[in-house]
Amino acid sequence: MGTGNGQILRVNSQPVHSENLIKSAVGMNHKEIERWHRRRNIKRAAQFLVLAAVLLLVTGYSASRYFHSDTDDFSVNSDPNAGITIKKFTYSSPGAHPWELEAASAMVAESLDKINLHKPRVVYHGGKGGKIFLIADTGDLDKQRQTVLARGNVTVKYEDLEFAADNINYSQEKQTAQTQSEVSLKGADFQATGKGLKMHIQEEEITIENDVRARLFNVKWTDTNKVTM
Repeated sequence: MGTGNGQILRVNSQPVHSENLIKSAVGMNHKEIERWHRRRNIKRAAQFLVLAAVLLLVTGYSASRYFHSDTDDFSVNSDPNAGITIKKFTYSSPGAHPWELEAASAMVAESLDKINLHKPRVVYHGGKGGKIFLIADTGDLDKQRQTVLARGNVTVKYEDLEFAADNINYSQEKQTAQTQSEVSLKGADFQATGKGLKMHIQEEEITIENDVRARLFNVKWTDTNKVTM
């Protein structure tokens, strides 16, 4: 139907050049290709997001398991002036005459110098190689002054001797631990009570200061004023 650069077809009585059909087909192919690429990219992105989420879950769980025991040992008190609570607290004193302290838990003040102790246990090393063990219900550690005040059911053990008192105050500077409260002493063959106690750590000497009363066991009287133990 005439001459020209391309053939003419009629669709619904409208003339359509063959070049336009080719261009339309090419355009449709490009659109299909673009949609295919988009679908593929979306699929890859979704796979990447799923993989990333799984990795985050796994690493987060592993990290929580790894740090679980550490985070349990520390907690911040709701009172801003109370400080930090530490479970399984330990402390070793510096200097020429060291001693070791541990507690079930401790409340550390913001200054880090004053520490309130729960169930403290202290080991003092005597100058003659002996060890003096002290346990109590509660206590206070002053790191700056190097003092320990033990309170409540205080027990001091040295070799086969066991002392009991309401409180005992230890001073690193004086190398002594003492109390003015009533005390009791138990040994293998005797018991004693009194008021006031003083321990000289380096000399490994423990003295009940006042109102001492003692009871002896497994004693045989062989002569007047002579005792065989």
